[in-house]
Amino acid sequence: MVGFGALRALALLLVVLAVPVRAAAPQGEQEIFPGSAEPAPTAAAFRPATAYWKVSLSVLVGPSEPGAWFRLKLPLSDGRQAILTREIAAESFRVNEATDGANLVGTWSLPAANPSTSVVEIVLLSEISEQRVEAPTVPFPPPAPPSELARFLEASAYIQSDDREIRNRAREIVRAAQRLDEAVWALFQYTASFLRTDPEQAKLDALSVLRDQKGSNAGKARLLVAMLRSVGIPARMVGGLRLVDASKTRSTISWVEAWLGDRWVPMDPGAGHFGYLPNNYLALYRGDLPLIVHRAGLDLVYDVLVRQVTRKSLFGGEAAVRSVLKPVIATDSDDESSRVRTVASYLANPVATVVILTDEEVPQAVVERMRTEAKEHEINLVLLVARFQSRYFRESYLQRMAAANLRAIRDAHVLLVSSRDEAGLYSLLGLGEGKLRLKDARIVVAGSFWQPVGDVLGSVLYALFDPGELALFSKPPNLLQLWNIVLTNLTRGAPIVEEAAKWGLRASVIDERQLDRLSAYRKQIVEAWARAVRAQVPLQALNLILVLPIIAFVVVLCRNFIGIETFGTFSPVIVALAFLTTGLYWGAVIFVVIVGLGSLLRVALQRLRLHLVARLAILVALVSVVMTGLTVVGAYLGIGALLQVSLFPMVIMSNLIENFTASQVEFGTRAAIRVTANTLLVCVLSYGAVEWTGMPSFLLAFPETLILVVALEIAAGKWRGLRLLELRRFYDLLRRAGREREARSSAP
Repeated sequence: MVGFGALRALALLLVVLAVPVRAAAPQGEQEIFPGSAEPAPTAAAFRPATAYWKVSLSVLVGPSEPGAWFRLKLPLSDGRQAILTREIAAESFRVNEATDGANLVGTWSLPAANPSTSVVEIVLLSEISEQRVEAPTVPFPPPAPPSELARFLEASAYIQSDDREIRNRAREIVRAAQRLDEAVWALFQYTASFLRTDPEQAKLDALSVLRDQKGSNAGKARLLVAMLRSVGIPARMVGGLRLVDASKTRSTISWVEAWLGDRWVPMDPGAGHFGYLPNNYLALYRGDLPLIVHRAGLDLVYDVLVRQVTRKSLFGGEAAVRSVLKPVIATDSDDESSRVRTVASYLANPVATVVILTDEEVPQAVVERMRTEAKEHEINLVLLVARFQSRYFRESYLQRMAAANLRAIRDAHVLLVSSRDEAGLYSLLGLGEGKLRLKDARIVVAGSFWQPVGDVLGSVLYALFDPGELALFSKPPNLLQLWNIVLTNLTRGAPIVEEAAKWGLRASVIDERQLDRLSAYRKQIVEAWARAVRAQVPLQALNLILVLPIIAFVVVLCRNFIGIETFGTFSPVIVALAFLTTGLYWGAVIFVVIVGLGSLLRVALQRLRLHLVARLAILVALVSVVMTGLTVVGAYLGIGALLQVSLFPMVIMSNLIENFTASQVEFGTRAAIRVTANTLLVCVLSYGAVEWTGMPSFLLAFPETLILVVALEIAAGKWRGLRLLELRRFYDLLRRAGREREARSSAP
């Protein structure tokens, strides 16, 4: 027995998908007994006690004559599973449902000839709980069962419970049993120890399995039923599906139910379950029956698509079922520009959809590998790439691309966002303005941000989208690693956090427990930002408002402590704010171009001897024309930053031009250029203090930081000492004064 157990454990690790096997049937009919699905490994990942599943069964029927028909077993609710909704879409077919005792049978018939292929789709939403049933400790052999259970002791063509060989072997196994549970356990262990054969082979009867000491999942179940019946224990076959998230199958599984005194006790000798069924076993019918029976000669093909959903999506008040019919022909598309790229691979009937948003450059080899692996696993893939220097611009473009692919995102099984900072996170938050819900989706966000910031902003994202799962990577891995993690999660059911750990990566999960761990104040912050987004207030705009005090504080430090002279106080603040939208490089270029051209025009206007207000009005017109021209140039050359020059405040830029010219007249060209360079330097320092430190997201998560900023500004405002540049200017004088003091103190 030890040898059989080891071989059985090895057999459970082999996963083989089965194809339909057509068995003999009465003349004029054909029966479909799907191949047995390989049982799941017993050491599976943790599952909740109750799971919710969406099961879509699509039947394609070829051109048919009038009177064509097929019958299909439909699942019923019982104490373990509940069929919450069932929707049926049938082209040209009439549908009739009837019960035959323990089963619900649907019959589809064609009243007229159908010259083309028809599609019948059945979509089920089910709630399935784990079932654990204790076998009662009653004496063996048991008393005669009630008369209504007598049929579960009868023999059949494939369950030969009256065969002498089966009866003798069963009695030999249970001869030492004193209790009913002992006898059933002994028979279960015996059949479970048999080797598993190829599930694609023909339908196996109980006697063949006994003689060969091996059999398919259904074959071993038939043998167990036959041996139980032969010793007086009522037993029956149960046919169903083993549900695996994001999978497509044509294979069914079979298990056994034995009547032990006062209850049906489930057992699956193929998977080693005794008195237990997991929450991914969906019972379709009871009895040794075919799944589908159809008129002889009818061209019929079917597929079962499985997807695990969440309770929130079922009872959240939204439409729970959407059609899963797809185009018959798979399509690919690849649209690329210099900085924006879209790669899409659509399949006819996918098991899942993955949407990827990223701001990193993706090599073509990586794209091809992802596309190939997606096709191999029957996954729709949409890859959206936006590469820009400015984080603000990357956020905007990623959000636009996501909005353009909103249908794919709504149907996405996994939404993967990878960016070098918080841009990807903000692009998703922007989608919350449309009150989008992703209750069944898994959202994976990777970016370089401080973990506490990710916890708060991730909580906002969770409150907005209410996803099935939200995982954050605060130290972004490369896109290929993320793709492998997601692919393993989809194909093998490995949790994202556990799979990330295998790559040496740490992922944090945002869920209701994470929200509960936040302080009461932080929860109010999360709720406030979520309400703002739902009211269509972009968080990017809030960020620009919140960083204004930081920029102003940098200007205070530069002027009061360092002594850098600039054109006023507000000019560096507003220009630095504009740099955040265009990026530093192009922002500096725009600044120099506008100030340079404006200064030349100001010199030309001096001859007209105009009043100040008139000169400023003309300069505003010039700035408008220059910004419009830069926008057109950006459109022609594909420079995204130039498309944002309209955000440069025209009045501030006009004042800068006026101040430059006034300084040039009063102090000379060199002094005017120096102050302009100082202003640009302060803008750059302000930009760096905000953009390179992740300050926008930090302030959004911890807005109380601004109280500290105000306190520091108060302290800076009371400074009356020399500035750093003044110390440098008067260094020789101060050193000479120090030597004189030392000489006086040392004099007698």
